[in-house]
Amino acid sequence: MVDGKISIITVCFNCEGLIERTIKSVIAQTYTNVQYIVIDGGSTDNTLNIIGKYENKIDVMLSEKDKGIYDAMNKGLKYATGDLVYFLNAGDYLCDNNVLRNVIERFNANSDSDILYGDYIYYDNNSEQRCSGYRAGIPDLLRRGYCHQTIFAKQSAFVKCGNFNTDYKIYADFDWLLRALVKFGQKMSYIGIPIAYYLKGGESESHGDKYDYERIEIIQETVGYQGLFSFAISYPTSFCGYLMKISRNKGEPAKIHEIEMRNRMPCIESRAAEENEP
Repeated sequence: MVDGKISIITVCFNCEGLIERTIKSVIAQTYTNVQYIVIDGGSTDNTLNIIGKYENKIDVMLSEKDKGIYDAMNKGLKYATGDLVYFLNAGDYLCDNNVLRNVIERFNANSDSDILYGDYIYYDNNSEQRCSGYRAGIPDLLRRGYCHQTIFAKQSAFVKCGNFNTDYKIYADFDWLLRALVKFGQKMSYIGIPIAYYLKGGESESHGDKYDYERIEIIQETVGYQGLFSFAISYPTSFCGYLMKISRNKGEPAKIHEIEMRNRMPCIESRAAEENEP
């Protein structure tokens, strides 16, 4: 992969105030073996006109209604021809003009890795903070999740592991990564460089509590009750918090599920008081 091609997929919908910065960060890269794909969900504001200004820099442009962000991301995957695939959605942008060049260098140095991840800078109009991806194994991933703006995956990883599961509304990217690591044995390496600025207030933040049951379901289906138990023991406060939020948002059936899970894992109550979260 010495000079491998990178397919960058940007998904957008009615984001006239955000899309241009994202596009500019891609086309300004010093590494040029790039396929740029923009998937628009049928915007009705000025988004398409802004994208049109850069049509000679965009390899694939599709605008049509979709069934949500992961449906749009899957559409982008259909067009991706690169050795690597990366998602940079509207409102997010690459940290500097050498990000892609640095990533290719890291992939060449970690040729046995299927997925590389770095850091992201979490920002809004008032502040920014550099954040690192998980480094402490699967239990830490289960607790913290990950930011897909920091992930570069080989095309072969998507061939092996499949696309995003659109049954999940918020955590399909979390599901894909966990599936890749646990079920398909893909190797993931941390490269220690900032990749992208990540805009606060995305779907997972705005509606994440409502869909926390998705995380529990994904963990249970991917790593089984043993993995769920490991998560609960490692981070009891976080686990109990998920269950309580699920109960509030899903009503009586979820409360019954919470009681069942607590009965299966009675030790999490005593451990929760001891947990020290960073």
